[in-house]
Amino acid sequence: MVDGTTAHKVNRFWVGLAAVLITLQLPATWLISSYFFPGYNSVAQSLSELSADDSPVRWVVRSSILIQSALIFVMSFSVRRTARTGKNLLRLSALFLALAALISSPSQTQYSTAHRVLSFLAFAFGCLWPAFATAKGARGTVTRRTGVLVSLGFLVLTLIGWSFWIFATQTYFGILQRINILNQSAFIGWYWWRSFKRLD
Repeated sequence: MVDGTTAHKVNRFWVGLAAVLITLQLPATWLISSYFFPGYNSVAQSLSELSADDSPVRWVVRSSILIQSALIFVMSFSVRRTARTGKNLLRLSALFLALAALISSPSQTQYSTAHRVLSFLAFAFGCLWPAFATAKGARGTVTRRTGVLVSLGFLVLTLIGWSFWIFATQTYFGILQRINILNQSAFIGWYWWRSFKRLD
């Protein structure tokens, strides 16, 4: 029979492993995949182009995005001290991220409107959830003020990046998107671990 302390240590191990995975697996995927995509420019080109229908690494990247969305979805059910609204926003982010992986761009030069809308919604909900992670007046993994500041930071970075993607002359969208994804993934991983570590 496993006592409570041992069970907690086992659970903490798996949560820690999942937190590391959710932080690193998507950045590692685009870093490795870009080497197997001749002519790919990681500074200017987006993650969507790595998963486009004409990409030689499309299935690897799409699978990685689906794994990330699954991890976010699992996280939304297991995080502690998190308000229902924050959890629901996480689930919406995971849902639209998965749909963006399944409904891809037709090529590096042709963009699907549906894919762009789904990608934007995934990013938008991914930006918003920290602001609603803690209910007003409640104790949470982060304070309400910290959550709002984190969301504002994510939103500013997202809007700057997407303004580059809208205009054909953009040259830095790829790097901005990667910074944004890395920041959001790192925050999600830290939050997952921290919410489990901070016992009631």
